[in-house]
Amino acid sequence: MEDIKKQKINKKEFEKLFEKYSDVIYRLCLYRTSSKNVAYDLAQETFLKLWNTMFADKEIIKPKQYIYQIARNLIIDYYKTRKTVSLDTLEESGFDPPSIESSPELMTEIILLKESIENLDEEFRDVVYMRFVERMKVKDIAHILDISENLVSVRINRGKKMLKEKFI
Repeated sequence: MEDIKKQKINKKEFEKLFEKYSDVIYRLCLYRTSSKNVAYDLAQETFLKLWNTMFADKEIIKPKQYIYQIARNLIIDYYKTRKTVSLDTLEESGFDPPSIESSPELMTEIILLKESIENLDEEFRDVVYMRFVERMKVKDIAHILDISENLVSVRINRGKKMLKEKFI
């Protein structure tokens, strides 16, 4: 009886967390992997790990931070195990990349910006992504990363400065 009651409580808590963070985690995974399928899989695995932790009755003190950390770790693992495939190999197997309807100059700038953000050190990359792509507040970023708001602001400003230097 106790286990059934505990399971119902965990299920409700899990559903609230899933409702609140699933879209954000999916977008984070999509941004970092550039693949809808991979992003979907990583987001799903993130919440599966969260469910397993909650069902094991382990206490999660900062759920938002915990969920982001799971997703970031899964993204890192994805890149460690991923095999690179050349565009030529893909085209030989029948892959036809979609044509770009936007101006080539704009697409080039977007690609360069994304690559530049990805090449920042992790401490800057994460805060720049959260602030400018996810439009999160400094306070929320500090909470997720478990650092001070002041440190978040410093990292955002330094990250922006590094990006400006690359584009000037």
